[in-house]
Amino acid sequence: MKNPSSFVRYSFLISLGFLFVGILFTMTGWPAAELFSIIGGVASLVLYGLFSRVSTGRVRSVYPRHVAFGALVVAQILRSLHIAAGSYFLLVALAAFIIWLAWSVLEQLPPAEND
Repeated sequence: MKNPSSFVRYSFLISLGFLFVGILFTMTGWPAAELFSIIGGVASLVLYGLFSRVSTGRVRSVYPRHVAFGALVVAQILRSLHIAAGSYFLLVALAAFIIWLAWSVLEQLPPAEND
């Protein structure tokens, strides 16, 4: 696949902005939280998938990152719709984020020497 254009890259940032506004509206209880969460969540998941397919770096620590991002988007959409399962997805996203953080740090270390 070819490199995504600037328009697609900025669209990803805008969709993450929509998702963030949906999170803020959910916290404050504004009625537009569902709209911003769904539009931002679906758009960011589609663009994230596109960028993941185009990515040239192949490290194994991306799998927990995929789970963390997907679970976070699903959790936000469910929480904005007042569905209780969103809290469980938020817990999964937190655990996947911690695993991704630890895995990516350990993956960057040089290989251990056998003493």
